[in-house]
Amino acid sequence: MRKNTKILLVRRLIFAAIILITHILQNSRGFVPIIFGARAFLLIPLVVCIAMFEKELAGALLGLFAGALWDTVSGVGDGYDTLFLMLIGAACGFLINVLMRNHLLTAIILSLFSCLAYAGTYLVFFVIAEGVDSSGYLFLRYYLPSCIYTTLFTPVFYLSVRGIMRRTATQDEF
Repeated sequence: MRKNTKILLVRRLIFAAIILITHILQNSRGFVPIIFGARAFLLIPLVVCIAMFEKELAGALLGLFAGALWDTVSGVGDGYDTLFLMLIGAACGFLINVLMRNHLLTAIILSLFSCLAYAGTYLVFFVIAEGVDSSGYLFLRYYLPSCIYTTLFTPVFYLSVRGIMRRTATQDEF
């Protein structure tokens, strides 16, 4: 194996380990506090930040891995999280590659919109479609504060991923 290939493999294994650790933190009680009923969806900003540096394909595959882990503990278990995080990983990687610049403000904006898209589509597909009353109240009381709470973790993930990328940069990435 070439040196660059080894570095890429090590970097992606590090990202997979971080996704696994974040999955455990997100889905275990007591690690991340629940504030007034709002939970943090930590895998969303992590996938966004990884995709911003890794671009489309790697972002989509790492998003697929994160979503598959999330679906293992999800009550629905239909692959919604897998599909959503894969699409978010691909979309964020594409946007950074084509349209946006890669910096912290962009990461915060992409994380917030990804989280709002996740909450909105989840609300439509699993709450409104099931005929649950007062879905607007549920969005304002639970999902919107959860999205804001989740977005607060974006700088931690962004700086961590950027540090890993700088330490594992290859000659092709300069």
